[in-house]
Amino acid sequence: MKTVWMIFLLVISINAGEIVLPASFKAFFVQTVTNADGKVIRYSGEVRFSDQKHLKWSYNEPTKKEVCTDGKEVLVVDHDLEQVSAYRIDKGFDLSQIIARAKPYKARVYVTEYRGKQYTVRVDEKDRLQSVAFYDDMDNKVQILFKQMLYRRTPYPVSKMKCNYPAVYDVIRG
Repeated sequence: MKTVWMIFLLVISINAGEIVLPASFKAFFVQTVTNADGKVIRYSGEVRFSDQKHLKWSYNEPTKKEVCTDGKEVLVVDHDLEQVSAYRIDKGFDLSQIIARAKPYKARVYVTEYRGKQYTVRVDEKDRLQSVAFYDDMDNKVQILFKQMLYRRTPYPVSKMKCNYPAVYDVIRG
């Protein structure tokens, strides 16, 4: 019995301290960007994550915009400007890698370094992703709060992870 108890404790200690992302999730988000002078810009909308590499951010406020990535390319659709920008990714916000590297800091708070940036990740009482905070390349403090998080066991269809836009939009490849 003592051996069984020790194995049980070992399994718990090995699994403790890891944030586990599901196959996919959907949530509302509020993204706050604060510059060095204290000026704040707030964005809000819905985000979807799927297959450890697909992210789709649908911004509703202050402007309507979509940002989609498959891990290789990022597509930014600015509906106000009727413009699409496409970029190959050399570095960027890779949520699955940030989560995979996160180490416990204190109760429900994790920290990690990824591609030269420090990230702080919080989870809620059900161990679902609650927020991510970091400083961007321009030294702006960025905090993304996730609300009404809905974890799923299956990935979203690829069609739900793509940015859609009218054919009349200007397309810029960078």
